[in-house]
Amino acid sequence: MRTEEGYPLLGFRAGFAELSPLGDSIANLLYSLALSRALGRVVGRKVSNSILARAVVEAGLRGRAGRRVSRHELGDFAESLIAHVILGRRLSLEEGVELLTRELRGAGEENLEEASVAAFAALLARAGEVAWEEG
Repeated sequence: MRTEEGYPLLGFRAGFAELSPLGDSIANLLYSLALSRALGRVVGRKVSNSILARAVVEAGLRGRAGRRVSRHELGDFAESLIAHVILGRRLSLEEGVELLTRELRGAGEENLEEASVAAFAALLARAGEVAWEEG
């Protein structure tokens, strides 16, 4: 992945780390859509940095996030990666929702945090595959 790229959906060049604020919104949209599908009712939720940070580790991407990074920085890395693959048209919103829904389906409120970590780990693993497949 280059340090700065043009993103068709964004319309201009931006660095990977700059994508975190937009990635936050995209992650929350994906999460809300997937939870709505999994629960069979409309849900609007935000995904926490804690869940994203744990998912980065579970997805095997901890080394890509840099050294000595905080939980907040791991969450920002996850958000940037999600934005990078969505805005770069390497992963569709639909595919992202499908990946999350698969892990969230059947999880009750008492297991929602663990299911959410597993769901985002699956999404981030796929995002990592498509982000770095060019070399």
